[in-house]
Amino acid sequence: MQMKTTPQRSVFETAAVLLLFASAIGCVEEFETDSIKFEQLLVVDGNISDHIGSHQISLSYTTPINSNNNGQYEPASGALIWLEDDLNNKIEFSEASPGHYISPENFAGTIGRSYALHIQTSEGDKYQSQLQLLSAAPEISRIYHRFSIDYGDGEATAHPGAQFFLDVDRTEASSQLFRFEWNDAHEVTARYTKSLDSEVNPDGSYTIFPFNENVKVCYREDSFSNIILASALESTTGELPEVPIRFTPSYGLDVTSAYSIEATIRAITPEAYSYYRKIKVFNESNGSLFDQQQGAVVGNVFSTSNPKEKVLGYFEVSGAASKRIFMDVYDFSPEVLEHTFRTCSEFRLFENVGSLYAFYNALDIQDEDERQAAIIYRAHYEIFDYITANMMGHRYCVDCRYRGSLGKPDYWP
Repeated sequence: MQMKTTPQRSVFETAAVLLLFASAIGCVEEFETDSIKFEQLLVVDGNISDHIGSHQISLSYTTPINSNNNGQYEPASGALIWLEDDLNNKIEFSEASPGHYISPENFAGTIGRSYALHIQTSEGDKYQSQLQLLSAAPEISRIYHRFSIDYGDGEATAHPGAQFFLDVDRTEASSQLFRFEWNDAHEVTARYTKSLDSEVNPDGSYTIFPFNENVKVCYREDSFSNIILASALESTTGELPEVPIRFTPSYGLDVTSAYSIEATIRAITPEAYSYYRKIKVFNESNGSLFDQQQGAVVGNVFSTSNPKEKVLGYFEVSGAASKRIFMDVYDFSPEVLEHTFRTCSEFRLFENVGSLYAFYNALDIQDEDERQAAIIYRAHYEIFDYITANMMGHRYCVDCRYRGSLGKPDYWP
């Protein structure tokens, strides 16, 4: 795992050291993955909250580095999973799909109760988590954005966009450590109505036929993949101001007509906060030759069958509160929109009087260099209507499915 690069040790210095190292050795031996000792470990991932609904626990097993599963864990099917609270109440989970177990739909944790997860695998191995107290989460006061630039790995990969923040005006004394989640959605609108479509034939010609499906409006959804933590322990006012939750790049707004983002705050235990902090360090490390090796991060689940066995992952018990906002695309700040390339305004329509084969191969252009550039340009176009000729438009502007999926989300007004 790699520590943050400092100005004293730049990426160029690291590259130079590696180059000298390789030169001194003179050759590289093939790395034999079969020589690695592999220990299959159980991985537990899931949480419960005070919100009514189906809560999910995922069980899987680690796999060898040289396996053919593309780095994916192997689902642990056939297990028995249940919760027990500090009053010995029992809530059973059922397997919805391989390795994914859900609670009854009407289940919600109770603020002030403590819960432990119990697992019995199909092989008979038993595991359980420590008891964890469920604390109430404070309400999110505001969600807002400001223009920002995400520099990524350097200025060469800089992206302008909207940085979203949230404010919490008041936190309760029983919950001072928090984890945050977000999910967002773009309403994607195709400017033109698609009434024609085409397909290429084996000889390179095209067949044009009527198109009757409504592909005018789609939705593109995304959700958090990073760990966002905050603490109010040092706040004298109990406030959590300007917690950054989501950066939305300007280029992602090219065919967006409306936007929504939901943020969730989870009140977590000190043990959970410590666990996520360690995972965050791991995720923020780039992994180079110079790193201090920190070992596996073990969570709060342990084996009752074999006390020496390591168990990965974490079972979280947390109170949760959510807030969602909706925005028209022009509600974004002028700076964000200034850097937004509006595809349907920038790409002009073509009125093609010849065949589609001639259009896509730019046979109407004599200069070879111009023709090659036009072929690349026109590859993004599709037929969508017929008036006096074949009307061609950028595919993002005639079929919303290129930038989203049909079907309005349940939460969308």
